[in-house]
Amino acid sequence: MKKQNKQLPEYNFGSIQVVVKDQMQDEINLEHIFNKINILVPNHFLDLIDIIYIGQFDFFKKREINALFLDDALYISNEQDDNEDLLDDIIHELAHAAEKKYGNYIYGDGKLENEFLLKRKQLKRILQNQEYDIEKYNFFETEYNKEFDFFLYKEVGYDTLRILSVNLFVDPYSPTSLQEYFAAGFEQFYLGDKRFLKELSPYIYSKL
Repeated sequence: MKKQNKQLPEYNFGSIQVVVKDQMQDEINLEHIFNKINILVPNHFLDLIDIIYIGQFDFFKKREINALFLDDALYISNEQDDNEDLLDDIIHELAHAAEKKYGNYIYGDGKLENEFLLKRKQLKRILQNQEYDIEKYNFFETEYNKEFDFFLYKEVGYDTLRILSVNLFVDPYSPTSLQEYFAAGFEQFYLGDKRFLKELSPYIYSKL
């Protein structure tokens, strides 16, 4: 990575421009992070991104998120715990870029959706047994639903959900929607344990 101008926080990572809009903590090493991404992730995924913006953006607060893929760009929060935290966010949003390009291949045969819905069905039974009020939530809706997201995040809580769904989902955010299920699997494939992903989510593993 070559810094282009000492006065401007702009970098080149291959063909991707990286613009640091708001300051990050000194512990974050962008060169280390992007070198690692270049080693771990195939170039055909990286080619899906034109620019990465790092900073604070209005839609983060409105949507209660800290990263977003939009119009061939990644928007990533500058508020990160460490290098690995920033790396996770970038890889996760690369997964959504991959969905845009390869969506028909990923979802076209319906196998990944069926895998996801079977897990959602099992999660529903688990939460019901734990006496959560689940009647107003549609566990068989694959698209993102804000109320369902908040139910998992605020009512159940990710710490609890992680324990209850340990044999179903790779992380507590992946039950949120089919797209997030794939993105979490994408993260696990490139940053985590491929063998674990293959056992837990075989159709994500086979697609990747």
